[in-house]
Amino acid sequence: YTPDDTERFLTFEPDSAGWNNIRMAMETALVMSHAMGRTLVLPPEQKIYLLQNGKNSEKKDFGFNDFFHLDAISVEHKGFKVIT
Repeated sequence: YTPDDTERFLTFEPDSAGWNNIRMAMETALVMSHAMGRTLVLPPEQKIYLLQNGKNSEKKDFGFNDFFHLDAISVEHKGFKVIT
């Protein structure tokens, strides 16, 4: 919480672990940013371990919008803000 109107941020950068570890860390960052009144800053689309093993025509880079409905979350939870 900040007493003034200064916008504060919480950044999230996934590690090179598997998807489930990344997902749990992302959920924690999402809850923390909302609880602290900070804007969550997410990285651009990138390769995620074991999710890019498809054929050449399949998607190889993923963003968190591919897995989380961030727009819906911000509508349901007033004050939640996210940027990528």
